[in-house]
Amino acid sequence: MAPAIPTINGMIAPPTDAESLTIFQPTDELSIEVDRFLNSHPLAIHLRADPNFSESRPHMKIPEAQRRHNLTGGTLVGARKIVVPPISWTEKGGKSAVSIFYLGTDLCGHPDIIHGGLLATMLDEGLARCCFPALPNKIGMTANLNINYRKPAPAGSFVVLKAKTVKVEGRKAWVEGRIETLVVEGEEPIVLAEASALFVEPREAASFRARKPVRGDLGGVTIMGTKYLLVSLPTSISPSNQHNEALTALRSSISKDYGTVSPFAIPEFKIGTLDALVQQADELAKLDAACEGIVSKVGESLRNLLEGDEEKIARQKTVNDKPVDQYLGSFSWNRIKYRADKSIAELIDSLQKEAGSIDNDVKSKYNQYNQIKTNLTALQRKQTGNLATRSLTALVNPSLIIQDSEYLETHLLAVPKQAAKEFLKSYETVSPMVVPRSATQITSDDEYTLYAVTTFKKHGQEFSQKCRERRWTPRDYKYKEGGKEEEQKEKDRLTRDERKVWAEALRLAHTGWSESMMIWVHVLSLRVFVETVLRYGLPLEFICGLVKTTPKLAKKAKRALDSSYSYLGGNAFGRDQKGRVTKDSSAISSDMQAAGHGGDDSQYTAYVYYEFEV
Repeated sequence: MAPAIPTINGMIAPPTDAESLTIFQPTDELSIEVDRFLNSHPLAIHLRADPNFSESRPHMKIPEAQRRHNLTGGTLVGARKIVVPPISWTEKGGKSAVSIFYLGTDLCGHPDIIHGGLLATMLDEGLARCCFPALPNKIGMTANLNINYRKPAPAGSFVVLKAKTVKVEGRKAWVEGRIETLVVEGEEPIVLAEASALFVEPREAASFRARKPVRGDLGGVTIMGTKYLLVSLPTSISPSNQHNEALTALRSSISKDYGTVSPFAIPEFKIGTLDALVQQADELAKLDAACEGIVSKVGESLRNLLEGDEEKIARQKTVNDKPVDQYLGSFSWNRIKYRADKSIAELIDSLQKEAGSIDNDVKSKYNQYNQIKTNLTALQRKQTGNLATRSLTALVNPSLIIQDSEYLETHLLAVPKQAAKEFLKSYETVSPMVVPRSATQITSDDEYTLYAVTTFKKHGQEFSQKCRERRWTPRDYKYKEGGKEEEQKEKDRLTRDERKVWAEALRLAHTGWSESMMIWVHVLSLRVFVETVLRYGLPLEFICGLVKTTPKLAKKAKRALDSSYSYLGGNAFGRDQKGRVTKDSSAISSDMQAAGHGGDDSQYTAYVYYEFEV
């Protein structure tokens, strides 16, 4: 079992965006050159400095054992193929995305032309990666992908994938994008392929995210979490029609191997007309899904704030300062906050407003923290990166810079170390009017040497363009008195702000998760009550039980319930020759249509039944 542990650990706490940038280390000459070019290209530098974009290497977030089996992250990776993992930038909220690739010479269909199937795969993945942050549970499936190929994609070249989310409606997102050649400033890119796509989030996405693997208390791994079943049955399931005997009957119908049953107290609410109850059942179904989504989103905020530390996350996920199991096992309707003498419509409205308020508050504070963190990360990168990207404020002596000259200007160039000799031999001839012998070495690091070169302003732009073509990176720099001290003050301020807002966001997420969870359970209680009235009628004589189980055992618990109580469905359920419960789909359809539930029997049971995961 030991080899599986790294994979599971990777799923438990996948690398952050920042960590994904450090995992890949180029080893051969080609990959080193390609990686350096990707990182130092003006487009990469521009996006890296934009606080609205987060930078990552998405394929490096896949656990290594799984990455080997991933098409674009493993199978097609290697010399003369996808030489280095692409670098991606995603705009906040899933608005847009940009990725830079190098496509080698062994990815061809026709000779020296990249296979169109690979471009299609890149567009599918890139457009999906763009819109997923805009979907409620950050996951989706490709429903439709349309591609128009415009020009052949040359092998052994750099390309850019650009995507934009054009519309989001609930679980659906529409995205447009294209792949084009990577060019230097002043050149027009060639569009190689264009695409539009529709992505749809699965209905079970929230529960899928809730089933993320978590680490056990003793360092082991628990793959599945806890699943809860809410079951309402008429007291007539017991011969005496008594509440306690009915609850005992429910307990006896589910083996202890499948789960444990505890009473779930639901008060009696004010009942309106039948039409009102049917409408409220629909409203509660929508509110139930919305509350589940809010609990999931707030939980994800906690996960991100605590950097995937499951032990810390578990300590934060309490309800009214109780563990979730304890809160659910001793659930009591909050009669002070949600008075049971109010109408069901008033209670629904109150719960809905509170849930929306919590969602907005947590989202607003978390976005504020992310903004500060992004600004701080960008500033830190400026101070710690290589000479092609870092701030030059503390490195450049102002005496080396020509200022306020009518004719001359100074260019700062980050030159790869292996190209330094060639640079010194040829920089004077790359464009007209470069001042001879003006190259002055300022400093160097492990990758680059920084030079200052003087040219006439008239040909300054041409000189910069020619330098980019030779992969000498021009650096924008303007001397500002006190700039070094000002930059350090800004870093110190952002560091303080980040700690302060992180604490505020964590406190609000902790409270928000507790309160949204309480609201969700109250919504489920109302759902059970309304459905119980619609199913069993008046007078109200029912019991409600909470079954605690696991996702795997839940199916067996459900089959045991069906076996015991399928007769409550009348002619909708029967038994085959071996005594197993069967469904009469036509009867179910007609019964549900008569009750106002439509004709889809996928969620229909002979009794009131809801399941949820936390």
